Amino acid sequence: MKIGFLIIGSEVLDGKISDLNTKLLADFLRNHHLQINEALTVRDDSQVIKEGLEKLFRHNEVVVTSGGLGPTKDDLTKETIGDFFQRKLVLNEEAIKISEKNYQQFDRQFPGKSHGYAYLPEGFIPLSNSTGFAPGFTYKEKDKILLSFPGVPREFKSMLQDHFLELCSEKIDSNVLLKHFIVRTKNIPEEKIFGEVDPNLWRKLESFGDVSSLPILMGVDIGVKLKALSQRELMEKEQKLKDIFSQSPISPAIWHIGTESLEEKIIQVANKKKRTFGFAESATGGLCSHRITSVSGSSQSFLGSIICYDENVKINQLGVNRETINTFNVVSPETAIEMAQGLQKQLNLDIAISITGYAGPSGGTTEYPVGSACIGLALKDGTIRAQTLRLKGDREILKQRFSQAALYTLLEELEKFAES
Repeated sequence: MKIGFLIIGSEVLDGKISDLNTKLLADFLRNHHLQINEALTVRDDSQVIKEGLEKLFRHNEVVVTSGGLGPTKDDLTKETIGDFFQRKLVLNEEAIKISEKNYQQFDRQFPGKSHGYAYLPEGFIPLSNSTGFAPGFTYKEKDKILLSFPGVPREFKSMLQDHFLELCSEKIDSNVLLKHFIVRTKNIPEEKIFGEVDPNLWRKLESFGDVSSLPILMGVDIGVKLKALSQRELMEKEQKLKDIFSQSPISPAIWHIGTESLEEKIIQVANKKKRTFGFAESATGGLCSHRITSVSGSSQSFLGSIICYDENVKINQLGVNRETINTFNVVSPETAIEMAQGLQKQLNLDIAISITGYAGPSGGTTEYPVGSACIGLALKDGTIRAQTLRLKGDREILKQRFSQAALYTLLEELEKFAES
């Protein structure tokens, strides 16, 4: 089944908001052995929307649209799609019922038949929205299927989950299984992976399917698109790929096989091994804690953090010795270790991670210039150590890289523990 995606919204092209729905759709489809064939982003302009629909329906059996279903004048999707299929807007009693239910879930009263949500192009079927106000809709003509969902990512995601598989079941070939096999690496640039460390890797992988290499924050995601006619065949291909990577010189740089984020992987391992952790954050200003608490289930293992941006907070809250800072510098392995030790004692953590560094553009010393960071570690058993990094980038990028390095350190330490 070929699937096209039309993102409708001038605010996306104007840079006012980011498009999150392409990733949501791609992730959803991948979990069901499907993929996006092509995607277009267009402005809230009737003619441009119609041109996008024409192009996508020319090459795809199913077209999904996001955006433009709200009640304001710039929301042209419904009327424009009706014109595209030569269908007039008419009062739709089912759309009214769905809208009333949508409003009730937020303790609000639907305005009634005068509201735009009550109208749909003739012959279109309204779809419930479990997380918002605007109904979506679907339409089938000959062998083509249209699904239109709101552009708000939360609503788009819930409507995908609620409606897509049921509405497109006739198009899904259950005999063909697709899977994107992802290997996540760290601290080696992609040109070095394929040019120096393992020059034959790409050739080995492409015998299994299309290969991709995506640089991410301080790492590279290597992907292989697998196709199989049975679960057994799919599993066999996956195992062969795992064997290739385990025997590759890049294997020490692999921190995960799968699509989970670094934060998700940390929570999975920490919860499974019943280990607690926290952060003493200076240069990252709470970024590590924010990333971890964005993951559901983090409260089982993440106990808390102290943001110790000022020297006095390091001294008064974490017990860092002022003489340590004066002698070695606030950005130093010695200070990082005392920060981690202080946090570990205060929160009684299995693992305490500290981050102190210079994100710039000002600050830094001859020994520790801007881009320097020290990551400290203290374990409940008394183990302590620290590493010093020299990284490049502007202030925002450096904060992200400091955070990534700290989380890599945490994951490495968590994986050393035996399961409880």
